[in-house]
Amino acid sequence: MVAVIAVLALVMAATITLLMTYVPDSIVGGVPAVTPGSTGGSPLPPASVPAAVQPRHEVERLLVFSAVALAVVIAAGAGAVRWIVRRSLAPLHAMIAAARQAGNTDLRARVPVGRGRDEVTDLAANFNLMLARLDAAFEAQRRFAANASHELQTPLAVTQAALDDALAEAPPGPTRDLLQDLRSLNSRSVRTVRTLLDLAETEGGTGHPEQTDLALLVRQEVDSQQTAAQEHDVTVRVNLDPAVVEADPSLLRLMVRNLLDNAIRHNHRGGQVDLSLHDAGPELVLSVANTGTPMSPDEVAKIVEPFRRGAGRLRTKGSGLGATLIAAIVTRHGWRLRLHPGADGGLTAEIRMPHQQGTYHLLTTE
Repeated sequence: MVAVIAVLALVMAATITLLMTYVPDSIVGGVPAVTPGSTGGSPLPPASVPAAVQPRHEVERLLVFSAVALAVVIAAGAGAVRWIVRRSLAPLHAMIAAARQAGNTDLRARVPVGRGRDEVTDLAANFNLMLARLDAAFEAQRRFAANASHELQTPLAVTQAALDDALAEAPPGPTRDLLQDLRSLNSRSVRTVRTLLDLAETEGGTGHPEQTDLALLVRQEVDSQQTAAQEHDVTVRVNLDPAVVEADPSLLRLMVRNLLDNAIRHNHRGGQVDLSLHDAGPELVLSVANTGTPMSPDEVAKIVEPFRRGAGRLRTKGSGLGATLIAAIVTRHGWRLRLHPGADGGLTAEIRMPHQQGTYHLLTTE
């Protein structure tokens, strides 16, 4: 900043010097008191000053020149200060963008660090170090979950096949009942392992967003869940507005599938599921509401925790990871998940996709 002030002072001095070249010498040197060549010590009458070079007029001209010089310096100073401030705060803007990206579970962003050493540069360097350590920790966690799930898949599949063979030959009785219980437990373990793999892939950030017809995808998943809905005696009602979203299609399908699966399984016989997709002003809202056991707000808040089940859900065949997986996919895309208990029981899940982020656009029909 001292250097900037010094440069501005030099600019002002140079500007005033340049403008002073237009000031007549008669004003600078003054009018002689005695005219050269006079005799007898008798002064001659004072020389008259031309009207064009009257001191008052020249003082006004100096004031104008000084005002011009001051305006030039102020403009140059404002531009220089703005450039310096923007250059100094550039790492802060980069940190904001990196923090926003990290909020979407992507910790690979880094802040450019300049060569200078100041407080902002030190902050940017430490911010990058923090992101690197967090990224390494999350990556280690993802690798562990994925590797453990892969290692468990083979023995679980072998166990499932062995139990199927034993059930095929076992006569009715206690032994067959025990085998059936073991097969049910093994099937739940298989689903848990598959969900853990899906969760690790979601958090790993390996997908690629593209324009996806969300309404069509939802209808396809509703059709695929019709058999399960009939087995649970649950009616699925659909009300969809056409819309296209910018998202990873495989993760989006996985999210909708888990929403429908949870809404059907965690329901009572004769219940219903209401699924809607509509434009709510600045947001596109995908809502899935079901009937079922009443839940308190505290229970709803804990649903997204891994292996957490709400009231009346302990005897279901779920893995306890469905809501966790949904929340991970929603966070991955920068959307918002809202869960709240239904007035007459059950749960309502709303996924809000902000329109200002360019995440979707509505399809219009002629």
